[in-house]
Amino acid sequence: MDLRKAPGIDGLPGKHWQTVGEDVLKFCHEALRDTNNIHNINETLLILIPKIDNPCEMSNFRPISLCRVIYKIISKVLANRLKETLPICISQN
Repeated sequence: MDLRKAPGIDGLPGKHWQTVGEDVLKFCHEALRDTNNIHNINETLLILIPKIDNPCEMSNFRPISLCRVIYKIISKVLANRLKETLPICISQN
């Protein structure tokens, strides 16, 4: 976790990894083993970033979504697992 990154919606920048890292990894392992209910981490904040100074229309904003760090870790692990498995399951045709 890059120390130069801004804190996410959970308020945890990378410098707190020594404090929460073990709990985060435990939570992720439990979620991937399907022993933990992860519905509460599947929240996303939608933020509007202005494209210009003094925006007055919705088209003057760029929407972005902010996900929780734990959600990003779990989704990345699942995507990497699927990346290895899908070529075996799906033919090129």
